[in-house]
This record gives sequence, structure tokens and C-alpha cells, in this order.
Amino acid sequence: MKGWVGENNIHAMIVDTVKELAFFEGLSTAEIRLLMPYFNSQFYPTSTIIFEQGDIAEFLYLVVKGEVLIRYKPDDGPMMTVTRVQPGSVFGWSAAMGNVAYTSGAMCTTDCEVLRVRGEDLRAICEKHPGVGKVILDRLANVIAERWQSRRTQVTSLLAKGIRQQAGFPDRFKEVGRMAQTKPLSQEAQMKGLIEQLSAYIEHFHGGSVEFVAFNGKVLKVRLGGACLGCPLSPATLHGWVEGTVRQFFPGIERVEAV
Repeated sequence: MKGWVGENNIHAMIVDTVKELAFFEGLSTAEIRLLMPYFNSQFYPTSTIIFEQGDIAEFLYLVVKGEVLIRYKPDDGPMMTVTRVQPGSVFGWSAAMGNVAYTSGAMCTTDCEVLRVRGEDLRAICEKHPGVGKVILDRLANVIAERWQSRRTQVTSLLAKGIRQQAGFPDRFKEVGRMAQTKPLSQEAQMKGLIEQLSAYIEHFHGGSVEFVAFNGKVLKVRLGGACLGCPLSPATLHGWVEGTVRQFFPGIERVEAV
């Protein structure tokens, strides 16, 4: 089942109720009223597919009631359950980042009430009202960082398969550290293989890319590209996704820098 049922303007909702949602925490009543014309309310029955992976990314969604399951299917692996979105949290952030298509799919596990806003409207709000925009961007950055954290274990296992094939990694991750200590030259090759694989997944998830620049054993330098260029959420990509994943393979790394 796919589609949406019913549509009511958010003006019909009580502002005090909206303020209780974590996403709007810290915003004044006046600021929430400023946002109200851009949001509308949707109701989806259980098992409704709100959008599929690859669908045009038009709306950012905020769960008011119910639960939404986020799933991702990589080209070279099984379907992943990325997270279960609870009331007060958001999904569909590809639309907020200006991506053409959603990088994951969303399905209701219960009857759901959500608020949605067009990505282009949200970006316009951030430009016209910087104070409100900063709060919204901070919330989205936190959501993305948490989402990447939940994905990391699954993505790491998928990365490992490709890395072992491309860079000659051993079957066990625990040997990576030993190899890095005994073969400094191969360490750079291993890091390049990791970044290449990681870039492929970042492109799948939100249209960005990451390029290996240099690695001296302690500091990794990379170049962000694609949708990451000029994106206000690029620090979350660099530290939440790139650095977080790299540290699982190279725990001795001190930091990751973008150049």
C-alpha cells in the first residue's frame, strides 16, 4: 500500500501541542506561528508506504503519533532496517538537503499522524529567518548524526566486504590494527580503499562524496564533494559519518579534516 490519506493545514492544530514536540523545543510561540503556514498534517494507516527509496524527495516529515520504519537497500547487500522513528523525530531529510531522491524508504508500522514541509520551503525559511533556521538546522544535524550512528554497524560490515576485495584486508577486522602497525605503506592503501567504499555509500544516502587526500597515520585529510559542497550539514557528514566509520577501522587516528 502506498500513498497518503487526508490533508489538513497545520493552522488547525493547537500551537501548544506543537511546542511539546522535541523538534520545536526552544522555539517561541511566535516562531512556531511563523512556521505554521509551511506545514500540513497527514494521516497514514498502518502499513502505508510513505515513500520508497529512490522516490522524488519532496517533503521532510515529523512524526506526531505512531511509528515509521526507515529501510535502506544497498546495491550489494540485504535490506537494512535503519531506524524506527518515534513521535517528535523526523525522517525524509533528503528533501531538506536538496537531494533529488530519497535515499531510504519509509513505512508506517502503526497508524501515524505526521507533519510535513516541502524541502524548498524549509530552505526558504532558513534563509529568510536565520534565527529559526539555525535551530532547525541544529535539530536536523542531530537527527542525521543519530541516524548514521544506528546505521554504522550495518554499513561497516558492508564496507568490510568491499574493502577486503579492493585493498587486501584480512577477514578479521582486528588484524587491521596489526597490519597498520607493521606495514605503514599498506596502511595508506587500506585507508584509500575504505574512503572509496565509504564515498559510494555517502553518494547513495544523500548525493555527496568524500575523496581521500592524505593520511600520515594520525590525521586523515579528505575532500567533500557533490551535495556536501556548501551544505550546512557537511560537518555532520565529516565527523558523524566519515570520522565515526574510519575510527572503527583505525582506532588510533587522531582526527579527520576536510580540505
